[in-house]
Amino acid sequence: MKLKILVIDDEKSILQTFKLRLTRWGHEVFLASDGNFGMDLLSQVDCDLVVTDLKMPGMGGEKIVKLIKQNHPETEIVVITGYASVEVAVDIMKEGITDFFVKPLNFDQIHIVIDKICERIALKEENRLLKDRVGELKNKIEQQDRMYNLVGKSKKMREIFKLITKVAPLNTTILLSGETGTGKEMIAKAIYHVGTRKDGPIITVDCGTLTETLLEAELFGYEQGAFTGAVGTKRGRFEQADGGTIFLDEVENASPAVQKKLLRLIQEKTFQRLGGDAPIKVNVRVIAASNQNLLQLVREKKFRQDLYYRLNVVPINIPPLRERTEDIPLLTRYFVDIYTKRLEQKPMEITPESIKLLINYSWPGNVRELINVIERTIIMTPGNTINKFYLSDEHEPEDNFSITTKISLDPPLKEQISLLEQRYLCLALERYHGRIKDVAERSGLNARTLFRKMEQYKLNKRDFN
Repeated sequence: MKLKILVIDDEKSILQTFKLRLTRWGHEVFLASDGNFGMDLLSQVDCDLVVTDLKMPGMGGEKIVKLIKQNHPETEIVVITGYASVEVAVDIMKEGITDFFVKPLNFDQIHIVIDKICERIALKEENRLLKDRVGELKNKIEQQDRMYNLVGKSKKMREIFKLITKVAPLNTTILLSGETGTGKEMIAKAIYHVGTRKDGPIITVDCGTLTETLLEAELFGYEQGAFTGAVGTKRGRFEQADGGTIFLDEVENASPAVQKKLLRLIQEKTFQRLGGDAPIKVNVRVIAASNQNLLQLVREKKFRQDLYYRLNVVPINIPPLRERTEDIPLLTRYFVDIYTKRLEQKPMEITPESIKLLINYSWPGNVRELINVIERTIIMTPGNTINKFYLSDEHEPEDNFSITTKISLDPPLKEQISLLEQRYLCLALERYHGRIKDVAERSGLNARTLFRKMEQYKLNKRDFN
């Protein structure tokens, strides 16, 4: 191995001897007759080894050693001197130099030391290359388990990755199905980013949070005077998504009137704003999602059969987390890394026992619940090692509020009822992970009343997902 070697000595004969010997041994040699020049030279040339005299006018060898250790920690150092003592040798060796020689020099011994330095540097380089190679392989493996923020190595997720790769470049309509929290919106965004429409917009519409009239106006827009409060013309989400992708989440909540308009738009690529007559043509890819069995809803006459088949050109079913437990360790590490950075925490280690706890949990809220558990755990864990994950059921609110609280005439009855109503809605939204239909059925409220009360108490369904 060829080394770059800098020799610093105030004796010209020593410099010339090193030049002759080191060149003969196949190394590249640089010479400096004093310490200052030697350090300037070292700042310009990345040397593997510095051989320096200990006693020199101006900057001596001890200072040179300290500067090299401070500014060039990877550089090997050999010290030579004509004024040796045991104390001097011990002191200079404490600085972490490679070796120490006394003049007159024995170049056979120096040759042996330099050969060992060559072997050591070669081994370091080999280890570095091996580490880089391992890093490349690790990244390659991780890339196989990931696709635009989607993480998974289970057979089902790999099949989904392959399907996304196949359909993303096309413009066909896609229907995503799966339980709440399985990551349907993330799948939709992955399709968008992998596909050919990534330079266009992606617009998300949650069909479960809007009433019939509001959803229709939101999707298709309206003309001035179309209804009370329509003081101007508004472009709908389909117009905003022109040239890109629209993601219709919880599409099963669309009313029959909205379903009819959706069908026409998908078939003819045209629609009309509310209160408008002129057809508007758009070029939009539709990705729809449902956490219910749409085919069953079709059988029950709750969803249009023709719209179902228009949406279900390419079906993608996302499995619940409990059916792909082999993905849990990978997902956990991925989200721990994300949320430690987001929460400005130091990197955290995860014990195998804590991972087993996650694998054995049922995950009714799926990946969304896992994310919440991880964020909560990072906040509540002292130190930088996660020994236990704080699962949702450990902090689940009680089904019933205590009625043993002392009744008071203050505050007024209206305020006490409002407080109880707000607590009830928070409990229901958390229990059903923000699913409006389930909350409405459990509470006995219709969807419109529920939305009004949520707005009154500033409750957002996404905060409970």
